[in-house]
Amino acid sequence: MSQKKNILHLLSWFPRPDAPTAGNFCLNHIRSVSDYVNSVVLSAYIDPAVKRRTVETVNYGNFQQVLIRVPKSPLPNAFLLFRAYNFGLKYIQKNFFEPELVHLHVALPLGRVALYWKKRHHLPFVLTEHWTIYQPQNADQMTPKIRQHILEIANEAEVILPVSYDLQVNMMRLGIIRPFRHIPNVVDTALFHPVAKEPHEVKHILHVSTLRDEAKNFSGILRVIKQLSEQRHDFVLDVIHDFDKPEFVQYVKNNHLEDRVIFHGKKEGADIAAFYARADFFLLFSNFENLPCVLIESFACGLPVITTDVGGIEEIMDESRGILLHAGDEASLLKAVHTMLDHCQEYDSQKIREYAEAHFSMQVIGEQLLRVYDR
Repeated sequence: MSQKKNILHLLSWFPRPDAPTAGNFCLNHIRSVSDYVNSVVLSAYIDPAVKRRTVETVNYGNFQQVLIRVPKSPLPNAFLLFRAYNFGLKYIQKNFFEPELVHLHVALPLGRVALYWKKRHHLPFVLTEHWTIYQPQNADQMTPKIRQHILEIANEAEVILPVSYDLQVNMMRLGIIRPFRHIPNVVDTALFHPVAKEPHEVKHILHVSTLRDEAKNFSGILRVIKQLSEQRHDFVLDVIHDFDKPEFVQYVKNNHLEDRVIFHGKKEGADIAAFYARADFFLLFSNFENLPCVLIESFACGLPVITTDVGGIEEIMDESRGILLHAGDEASLLKAVHTMLDHCQEYDSQKIREYAEAHFSMQVIGEQLLRVYDR
């Protein structure tokens, strides 16, 4: 039996006190492959609360995270973090293993570290990409400087692993010419699974997101829910959200929708899985996406979805799993919600679940990543 490979992960997005769910989909990728390899995540951030550099190890079960907190100083943050990551590499070499490969998750800002290590220490890296900055709708964010940095980093990767084919196409349009291998997001099918439901009159619609309106178009959902509430009362929209959005809460109050729209705040783990278990279908009305984890979590729970044909969503949707709409089409959304409220129980929950298991489970994605590492 061959010895497990030593993989060092760099996450441009990772959980911090000010963003506790940031990069959780990256951590799931790492979890999926870490039964097959030795994995350590290295993360560093500026923490004004500390007086000196601190190093903490966080145990995620089948992998570890080395978390470095750096005190604020007059020196530029970019320099402080660059120095911290180089210290972290030596710390991992001393206390864990000699890395054979770096797995970079999202090109910036950590790609600059991966690129330096490749040139300085001959450490190759692969790049998994989730970033919506490559989407045409976000062209204004792709400044010449960011484009230059991304090209320098991505074109030095051994292979690039976008989470959707649509994302791959958009990266290639930017001028990235390295080999690609599409590996989607992953879902914990043990945590997210179907639950038998008794027949009930009031249907639960679930929406889970950041409520960042330019991306998720939650204001469009609320406008449709207002129209729907004037026509029927057999539904509740449960909203799980990372951040408070007072303007949406006020809209619900102003339009007397408190019985129809319920904000539950941030939920994780078994708590959020319980909302999927209670739901009758999932609703996502985004203006742009890559491959949303909330959709594959819905599939793992056997739920049909209403969503939009943006990013990589069309690659995972067909009529057996729900209804696909054009972004921003509120008239079609209203019609689709009516249809789903009346017919959601007619979808084959087990087949939806089987699709998730075959394409997005921990084992399936972990084995795909291992094959990339082997090459």
